[in-house]
Parts: sequence; structure tokens; C-alpha cells
Amino acid sequence: MQAALLFAASSSFGSMAGSMQESATQSQPSESLSVPHSQWQQIERAQALLKSLNFDLSFVQMKSNQLTTYRWLHGVVPAQGSTPSVELERLILQDGVGTETIRRGDRVYYTVPGAPTTVTLNHFIRELPTLLFLPSHELQRLYDAIPGSSIAISGRPAQLIRLSARVAGRYDYWIWLDAQTGFPLRIDTIDQNNQVLERWQAVHLQVKPEFQAELADLVAAPLPEQPVRIHKTSGASSPLQLRWMPQGYTTVEQPDTVLTRSSQLLASWLLSDGMHQVSVFVQPASGLGSQLLRDGATTILVNAGEQHDVTVICPIPPELAQQLAMAVE
Repeated sequence: MQAALLFAASSSFGSMAGSMQESATQSQPSESLSVPHSQWQQIERAQALLKSLNFDLSFVQMKSNQLTTYRWLHGVVPAQGSTPSVELERLILQDGVGTETIRRGDRVYYTVPGAPTTVTLNHFIRELPTLLFLPSHELQRLYDAIPGSSIAISGRPAQLIRLSARVAGRYDYWIWLDAQTGFPLRIDTIDQNNQVLERWQAVHLQVKPEFQAELADLVAAPLPEQPVRIHKTSGASSPLQLRWMPQGYTTVEQPDTVLTRSSQLLASWLLSDGMHQVSVFVQPASGLGSQLLRDGATTILVNAGEQHDVTVICPIPPELAQQLAMAVE
């Protein structure tokens, strides 16, 4: 995987450093990362910037030798009287036509041309790196933060923080923060052999002093408020049971509808460790045999049996996905 990308060398990143520092002082001191702070304080600072700034960020995602470009708009509508401030976001795929994702407060909307808008309940867009939004105490439960060396990323000095998984079966994350502003520049997903499975990297950033006009239409847009109905995961209707799950994972609520190739679903489970989600579902045997696919950090495993097939979709290594599939009895 290519290690370096061109960074937009306009004045937008460098000249906006002052604005970013000013915004960061609302919740923390404005020193650069060269001033000693714990690694978790640095990550918390980066998370605070993503919640408080008005910015226009282009980034790329690289996985499985494919590169996808997105534009991420974020803005904060100031509080007015008794009306609290509200965050607005828009995530736009830059390569071709696809789903446009919008967040207004705690509602996330997915719009596809010619289809109804889907709304879910969340305080961040799932397609963005989760570790940028998960509370620090949750991250600390899963990872140790280890300082790395300072390097230049496309001309910007950046400080590396390595998030090392506390238990086997989780990938590590290496995150580079801009040394002057603390803004996240790059995140690598690393396997047990120190191979990069996925990369998220900022390529162009503009921080705006005021709320962005490109988000103004979302302030009062007539978007649906009712999120997707969910129910408690339950195996009561099926004799099949999941006898094992990776350490730290528990079953969580899942959508009413699980989309699969077959219309018949014998059982399904959704697991989470607070940061990652693992989907397991069981269907009648198809006779097509077992399959294993890798999409960056995502494992897609079909374990074929005589009576049923077990499919596991998860951000965990294939050997653990296989163990999970074999735990369905």
C-alpha cells in the first residue's frame, strides 16, 4: 500500500492553524503537541476539534488496493436564546454517484437518488473513523496508547500515537496528529504482522471562521425524525445458539431487517465491543461451499455446513471469524 499521498499545499491548512487553536481553547489549552501531554489528552483534543470547528475536509480511504475520496463538511449552528447549538455534517462521495450521508444533531440520514431517506440514531457518521468519536474512557478499555516518533506527512509535522489492542483479536491503530493544531491527519489499521490493512488520510482542509453556507439548507430541511426501529437481539425463535464470542464482545440490538442473499434467515446476532460491530447470520445450506473474502480490515466468511451456512462479517482476523462461525450450534 502506498505510504505517502499528496497533501493540498494551499494556505488552507497552515494559515488556518490559528483558527483551530482558538477553537480548541474553548475546551483545552492551545499549546502545540510539542508541549508534553498524555497520549489520551492529545486524542481527546483532536476529538474536541472535530466537534467544535466549522471545516471542509477532503480525505481518502485506501483498502484492498482501492482508493476512495470523500468530502466531509462539518458546521456548528450557534445557540440562539433557549435553542441549543447543533452540529451539522455532510459526507459526500467524490468518486461517482453514491449515498449522501447527513447528520443533524443525533440523527444520521442516508439518501440515495430514487429511494426513501433512511434515518438512524447516532452522534457521529459510522462511515468515519470510529476512534475519532468514541469517548476516551471507552478507547482506554480496549487499547493502550503508546507515543511514536514525529514525522512529516505531506509537509506537515505530525505526532504518531499507536493504539495497541489490549487483547488478541483486535487490530491496532496508528494515528498521526498535526503537531501544531492537533487535527488528525492519518489513521492506519494495522494487523498482527504490522501490515497496513486500511488507511484514512486527510488531503485538503479548510477551517471556516463561521458556519458554512454549504450546510445552511440542512438547518431547517424537512428530514424525517423517526429512526430505524430496532429490537432486542433474541434467539428465542430459533433453536440455534451462539456458544462463543471474542473477548470483550456482547450481543447488542440489531435492525429488524438483515439483508442477505436468501429470503430465509434462521438466526442472527449483532455483537459489539463498543467500537466494532460483528454480524453473524445463519441461513439454510446453499451447497455453494465455504468462502473467505477480505476487504481491508473487514473479514467476510461463509462457513458452509450440511444443514445451514453461517456468515460472519466483521473487522477481526479470519481465524477468529472462523471460530465464531463454528460456535453456532
